[in-house]
This record gives sequence, C-alpha cells and structure tokens, in this order.
Amino acid sequence: MLVQKRGEENVGRSFFTFLLILAVSLFAVSWRDVVLYEIMIDRFNDGDPTNNDQGYGEYDPSDPAKYSGGDLKGIIDKLDYIRGLGVDGIWITPPVANQWWDPWVNYGGYHGYWARNFKEVDEHFGNIETYRKLSEEIHRKNMFLIQDIVVNHVGNYFRFKAGKFEINTGSVPTFAPTQFPFNMNDYNDPKQREMNVYHWTPDITNYNDIHQKLNYQLSGLDDLNTENPMVRSALKDSYGFWIKEVGVDGFRVDTAMYVPKDFWDDFFFGKDGIMTLKDDFIAFGEAWLTSPPMDDSAEKEIESYFDHGFNAMLDFPLCEEIRRVLKGGKPTSWLAYRIERRNQTLEKGLLVTFIDNHDMERFSRGTDEKTLRMAVAFLMTLPGIPVIYYGTEQSFEETRASMFAKGWGSGGKDHFEKGEMYDFIKSAVEFRKSHTATRYGKVKVLLSNSEGAGLLVYEVKDENETLIVVLNTSNNDKIRTIDGVFPSMEKVFSSDREARVVVQEKSTVFIVPPKSLTVFKLSSVNKYEKQTTNLTLKTTVNIYEDRVVISGETNGKRMYAYIDGLYQTIPEKVNIVDGKYSLSLDLYKMGPGNHFIILKVYGSNPKEVLYSEEIWFEVSIPTEKLAEVTDPMNDDHGPFGRYKYPLDLTFKRQMDLIGAKVERMGPNLIVWIKTREITTSWNPPLGFDHVSFQIFLDDPRRKGAEALPFQNYAIDDWDYEIFITGWNVAIFSSEGATEKKFGVQIGSPEVVVVDGWIKIAVKGEWIDFPESFNGWKLYLTTWDYDGVENRFRPLEEEPKAYRFGGGNNTEPYIMDDLWIEIKE
Repeated sequence: MLVQKRGEENVGRSFFTFLLILAVSLFAVSWRDVVLYEIMIDRFNDGDPTNNDQGYGEYDPSDPAKYSGGDLKGIIDKLDYIRGLGVDGIWITPPVANQWWDPWVNYGGYHGYWARNFKEVDEHFGNIETYRKLSEEIHRKNMFLIQDIVVNHVGNYFRFKAGKFEINTGSVPTFAPTQFPFNMNDYNDPKQREMNVYHWTPDITNYNDIHQKLNYQLSGLDDLNTENPMVRSALKDSYGFWIKEVGVDGFRVDTAMYVPKDFWDDFFFGKDGIMTLKDDFIAFGEAWLTSPPMDDSAEKEIESYFDHGFNAMLDFPLCEEIRRVLKGGKPTSWLAYRIERRNQTLEKGLLVTFIDNHDMERFSRGTDEKTLRMAVAFLMTLPGIPVIYYGTEQSFEETRASMFAKGWGSGGKDHFEKGEMYDFIKSAVEFRKSHTATRYGKVKVLLSNSEGAGLLVYEVKDENETLIVVLNTSNNDKIRTIDGVFPSMEKVFSSDREARVVVQEKSTVFIVPPKSLTVFKLSSVNKYEKQTTNLTLKTTVNIYEDRVVISGETNGKRMYAYIDGLYQTIPEKVNIVDGKYSLSLDLYKMGPGNHFIILKVYGSNPKEVLYSEEIWFEVSIPTEKLAEVTDPMNDDHGPFGRYKYPLDLTFKRQMDLIGAKVERMGPNLIVWIKTREITTSWNPPLGFDHVSFQIFLDDPRRKGAEALPFQNYAIDDWDYEIFITGWNVAIFSSEGATEKKFGVQIGSPEVVVVDGWIKIAVKGEWIDFPESFNGWKLYLTTWDYDGVENRFRPLEEEPKAYRFGGGNNTEPYIMDDLWIEIKE
C-alpha cells in the first residue's frame, strides 16, 4: 500500500494534472467538430447538500435571486447524462468565489459573474479538489472543459451616488474582494485610489459612448482598470491558474467588448499570456451585438476581435436572426443573408452558435416543440461550434430553472429523464457528426422569402459532400418552386415530417410541412424520377383597384392555384374553358406587399402534372385611421393608485401611457403607442427599455380567453396578445393561454420608434384576415419584464432596485392601461 504524507498530496496532484494536460494536448483539436453543453452550476444538480447554505441568508431555493444548491459534484454525478446527448464538452458558468448577496439590487451572485476572488472556488460549488475531479472525469470521457471568465469587473462593492463614493457595507460575505490587488477598492483611501485598480466611475448611461463603455460600471459592477499593468498581470495569473491547476481547455470570455482591445493582445499573447500555456486552447468572447436585418455592422465589429487574440466569438447576430425568423415569423430572407455572411467570418475565426443562453429568454418560451426542434436542427447544419443550453433537452421555458428537484423553478422534481426532446437532440448531434459539410462547408442560399414566414432552402458544401437544407418557418404547409433539377437527393435528417420533392424538367418543387427542417444529401443515385409532360401554360397578370386577375392559356384539363405558397389539401380550383383560364383574387384579403401564386395543371392522365413557375405581383393598399385616444398623464400608479416604480435610477416614467391610435392597411392592423418617456439605458435593439407592453385584441367574431397571462388580472374576452419588450416582440393567439402560460405564438410584429411613438404592425394573416375591424377592442397595459429571469418584475410592499412597490405579487401587474374600441 502506498502511504502518502501530508504535503505530498499536492505534489502528486500537480504531477497528475500535468500528465492530464499533456495527454489532452497530444491530440490536435479541431474545434469545428465540437458540440458544447452550457451549464449554470447553481441550477444544474446538487451533488453535495452540505455546501448549500453558508449561513448568510444567501441560500433559498424558493427565491430565484438566491443560491439554489447546484455544485461541481452535481455535474460530476450527471456526466453520463450529458455525454449521452453526444456533446463533446461542457461550458460552465464561473466557478470562482463570488459576492453572495448585493443589498443594493436585492440579488445574489449564484450565477458566478460577481467575483470576489478569481483564484478560489466558490464555497457553494465545492473546492479546488472537486473542480480537479470534475476536470479528470470530463477528460476521461473524452470531453472538453470550458470555463467562463470575467475580466471586466468584479462584484458590486462600491458606487458613486450623486457624486459621493459609497462602500457596499451590506455586501455578503465581504465588503470587498479578498484577492490582491482587487481588494484595493476604497476610493477614500488615497493610497488605494492612486493604485488605480479600478476605474472610479459611475454606471454606463450611454452605450454608444465608447469612453463610458470601456471605463464606466456595467449595471453597478465595479469596473477594473484593465489598462493598469498590475491589473493585467493579476488577471493573467488568476486565469492561468485554472489552466495549470485544473486543466481547463478553453475560456468563454464574458463582456469582452467592455474591455480595450489592446488588453486582449497582452492577455492572450503577452508575457505569461493565456495562449502560451496550453496548445489548442480556445477562447470565445461575448460581444453582445446584433445587426439590423440585411446588415452586417455587428459582424464587422465581432470579426475585429480575431485580430486581438480570440480564436472564436459567440455568434449573437445569428442567434438574434434565428429568434426573429424561426420563432418570430420574420422574412426568411433575413436569415438567408445572415448565414451567407457567416462564410466571410468563418475564414477569420470560429463562431459559437446558440439559440439561447443564461442571459436571455429561453427560445422555447411561448413557442412549441416543433419550432424548438427546427431551431436545434438548424444549428446543427451550420459550421461553427453549436451550444445546447442546459434544460433545452427537457424543453425548459424558464431561463435559469433548476434541473434538480429541490432547486428553484424545478416544480419539485428532477429533470434528467431521457425523453423525446433529449433523443431528438442526440439524433441531431449524431447527424452533424456524420456529415462533414455541416462543420467545414460553405453556405449558399438557393431560395428564401422576403415577405415573411415561409421557406428557406440552402446548400452546405465541402470537398466531401453537398447537403440541401429545406425548412419552413410558417404554421402551414408551403409550396415553392426553384430553378434547377435535383433528382439525386437522399434524405438524411429531418426535424419533423419530411419535405416532399417533385423534380420537373427544368425546376424542382418543394412541398414542406409547417415548422420543419429536412436535410437532403446529393448522391449519384437518382431518388426522384424527373417528370416530363406535354402540358403548356401561358400566363398574364392584371392588377385592378380591388382585385388581381391571373389569366392565360393551357392545354391542361384541370387547374388549381396555391396562393402565397400555401399548400392546401384542397387548393383553389381554376376553371378552364376552351383552353383559357382566369383566376380573380381579392386584394383586400391578400394585404399589401409582394405576393405569388403557383398553378398546378393536370393533363388527361392524372399522373401528368405540371407546376408553374412562381407568378409574382405587388399589391398596394392605403392606410386608414380607425381610432385615437388620449390617456391622462401621471396615472401610472397601478389600478389602486399606490404602485411605485423600482428604485434604480434608470427607471423614469416609461410606463405612463399618454395616447394610442389604431390604423389599418387592408387586413393589417397598425397600433401606435405614446408614453411619457422613452429611455435606452440598456441599449435595447427595439429602441426603448424599462417598459413592457401587453396589448390584448378582442375579435367580436370569436370567443377567446379571459385571464391575462402572468398579470394577475382578467378581462371579459381577448383573442390575441401582442407582448413587447425592448428586446422581443411576439403575437400569441388565446389558444392554450392561462394565468401562467402564454398562448400559441403566431408571429412577430414589426416594432419601430417614430418621432416618440412606438409603432406595432400586425399582419392580417395572424388575425384571420378580418374584413372589418368594426367592434374590435384593444386593451393596452404597461409593466416591466426581466428578460434574465424570464418573468415580469415582482411587486412587493416596498420598492427595491428592480422590484415594484405598493402591493404584493398576487395583485395586477399593470402600471397603466387604456381601452380602445373601433367603430368603422
């Protein structure tokens, strides 16, 4: 028996770690082949209940703001579950010692991003031995370990309020970081102030001001002076520690764009730089930037980080476009632009792809599993490093809900079963690993839709294979035709029902089920017989004031029409008389914009069929005002007149409605909202923050729901809800809606800010093409929504930094409201 003396343990451990690092580094890593699984440590699994409660009131699984009990041992215990998905590595949120509770914002550091010591494991998560054990087990299973790191800031230990410096004396467990030099944070001490470990600055108020962005505090978090050589050296030492002592294989770098770029040159490649410590090390940065549709401004900025040491970056532009298009029903041409633009970026560095993460609303919130499967499958078709956020395989809707029974948001049960979504993700990963084009190919778009939801067809090709991906983002079966013949396509993967293919003499017809993705591989064997006919078809288009007429000649015997690609079991029949046909369409029902039809002609033989090319035309309809109302100023105090705004200085009077108006453009509805103030403190993409709008539409033709989802309130009847924050917008039907559940998402309205008004455009197809809006009612309410916690902000007796006051959580989440009734 080998007896090891106290003190020799660390020597043995260090030597083992050295061998582990050496063994892993012997194999060249192609990060393009990797799929990652992201874990928020505190919310994944509790392997050691003895470390849950540190005795400071920071632990309470019933409170989403506090520690729930997840730890590193819990991850070790579930590695087989994780590996079973087929993923190649784990990205964990920061395991370092954190500020446990910040009384200034009434929130805890369970998430790991508020460091108090960069070289210690947080007591709630275990210790360094536990972390080493996790690394050993991960590597034993031939997986990689990615650690999330932060260099921009520590926790919220001080602030400048009205120009006066204050120490956060209520901070738990300490009033300052415990690691030198980061503990030198007392501005009132001349020696500490002169050390300049921090930027002694207030919060960022203008995210477009580069000086504020790089030097001010992000949401109260103490901004490190990363220009200071002493700070740089300490950060390199701190994060090099985890490579040397634990054997991590890569870093995900938080808030990278809030740090000067020359810092990264030194951090990665300067003396003792991170990239000098381990071969094949990956570092992917968070630059949370998104581009407007058909624009690549964010891509250009993200690419610049490849010139400063990063070998990968998080692909936020793609994530946002996926959410807009696959979930929100925006034009598939937006996504077509984005995936082709990625070809340029991938020549410079890797992109890490995802549909959601720990800082945003879950993709599955407000949508169905078909859409979730389509989104996951879509990720797996594109080059990059796909990331599955924990709980996606369990169809989680809460951003930071716990997987283990005793954690917050778990519903009192464990969530480690291997059900349908788990099996689907496993199959999607297997598909990706079986096809090199998904990892090394280039993307070429073959077909998209500029008008809204519908088909997107693209090619992914490398030197080994060519894949054709066909997806349909709409809620209906769709039909499209494209030039070119593809008879040699073999289906290799699908997220739901398989797309049908009809190969004609000069074109290919795709008939695609709703919310589905199908992947075909081009092969040498013809899977589809090319259809040739003697059928002929000539077409003309004439647009009149109220209708469009499609007419022409044909030698066919029967004809049907598919309008705007809507593939119906019983399509619209077109009469043929003496070889001539004519189809008249009501412009009002079609709405403004570009439209197309596809004609299907049968010959004498039922098997003799010809699909026409797409016949396009444009419809223009004027805007008509339906209603306008005003609302009293200063009535934003809730239904009882006693609600108070949260105390954080970024809250103004954003929830005070002062007016609204409604317009129509054919079957489309346009709602305009005017509020007392519009703010952009958090740089919201839609142009306003600290307010959410809930607009309920009552269609007198139908009976819907009464309860307003998550608002502790009810009205007589509503059929559609438009839910808007500065980051997201969706329209839901009342189908399936309850007090604790949104209805079924049916689209994503356009939202813009115009001259102080917020404009929301709703397509007629989402609200069943009303011929008239007479008798419709609209109920508008305001509150605020926490996108991180994925919930409306709480209401308590006394207001706090990010909580409303003057009530309790059973009372209505409505700060101000107004009604509109339309009378045509």
